Amino acid sequence: MSTTTAPPRGTPAEAPVSTNVPGAVRDARGRTRTRTPDLLLTLVVRGFDGLPRLRPDRGAPAGAAVRSRLLGRPAVVVRGADGVRAFYDSSLVARRGAVPAPLSNVLFGRGAVHGLDDAAHRVRKELFTTALAPERVDGLVAAAGEEWARAVRGWPGRDRVEVFDEAVGVLGRAVLRWAGAGAGGATDTARAHELATIVDGFGSAGPRFLRARRARGRCERWAARAVRDVRSGRRLAPAGSALALVAAHREPDGRLLDERTAAVELLNVLRPTVAVAWLVAQAAVALHEHPRWRDAVAAAAGGPEPSGTAVAVAHEVRRRYPFVPALATRLRRDAEVAGHRLRAGDRVVLDVVSTHRDPAAWPSPEEFDPGRFDGAGVCPVAHGFAPQGGGDARTGHRCPGEPATVRLLAQAAEVLSGLRFTVPPQETRMPARPVPSRPADGFVVTEVAPAAGEER
Repeated sequence: MSTTTAPPRGTPAEAPVSTNVPGAVRDARGRTRTRTPDLLLTLVVRGFDGLPRLRPDRGAPAGAAVRSRLLGRPAVVVRGADGVRAFYDSSLVARRGAVPAPLSNVLFGRGAVHGLDDAAHRVRKELFTTALAPERVDGLVAAAGEEWARAVRGWPGRDRVEVFDEAVGVLGRAVLRWAGAGAGGATDTARAHELATIVDGFGSAGPRFLRARRARGRCERWAARAVRDVRSGRRLAPAGSALALVAAHREPDGRLLDERTAAVELLNVLRPTVAVAWLVAQAAVALHEHPRWRDAVAAAAGGPEPSGTAVAVAHEVRRRYPFVPALATRLRRDAEVAGHRLRAGDRVVLDVVSTHRDPAAWPSPEEFDPGRFDGAGVCPVAHGFAPQGGGDARTGHRCPGEPATVRLLAQAAEVLSGLRFTVPPQETRMPARPVPSRPADGFVVTEVAPAAGEER
């Protein structure tokens, strides 16, 4: 077995210019000239490598905040545990209008919970905390387990299996069925890949972004019909299912969500589950490159829930390969943030990559070491771990779907660790672009053998 490897994502291929002005360059005569590109351009062009290249003012400690611009407005890029706390301080910052509309409208949809604040956010967030309550997530994990078992049974004898593609289908069929929105079979598989197309292109430019936007439109029209049919009685949604909850949800003024917004929020339950496929592909690569952890996951598997070892692997994958390189918010009022004076409406940007690789919080941060999570608990925000937001999941901007993500990813790690297969030569590194990132080949395996103890 052999693979093509490369420096881990987030390690710049070349060192940035050492200067106290972010974005400074040297001309042919060696003179320093200032160029401060908008952060949006930096992220589109450099992806996950963009913000780690920004350097603070001369004399400031490594990892200090960096002043820049986003969408033409002043912005400060924050990092580390202190940066996470400032970024999620709801008394200081607001989400409405913070993320560039082309990105947020494609990924989240117009009017989504992600762009709300205060009472509107709390009421809408209750929809998600109810839909993704632990007792309901049990059903989602069980459905995914059934889909994984069915899919894996068909892998032996196939010429090749692309783990990413399989994960999209498994997770998509599971969440559609669990949410009460599924039609079954090939229809749900096709819907899963439509949802994956949204995720694949929201952070890119050109044809990939246009495909994502078209997929967003198709999915919203389908979801709106599903909501309309439930409300009219033409379709029965199981009590407590995500579809039923979205169709019945009322805003602070007591009105039902309009069909388009209801469709947006239904997709905001379905799409993030399909997006776990990106993490599954990354976990597959990590387990292949670190067989000690693959064997440890396999040895600990077998219980009704993923083992603590599998959960630790899931956390380390999320730390090592965050879904996005940065998050943005907007100041509610004039304030000083990380030593920089900003005005109301200016942006605060969280450098997720640098935060998750801060050597002050993570010893040997470039190493893949699930042992740093030692058990099933999530590393607290105090340590600068915020792959799916920060603060309280019910009232703040921490994703209520985070426990589901961890369980689904740990479950997939156990499935993959229990199989025997060959990994042919292929590109396995996580490229800096596009956002989100995954192995270019989707992690292809061949000569798959049944899991130990399941030979027929």
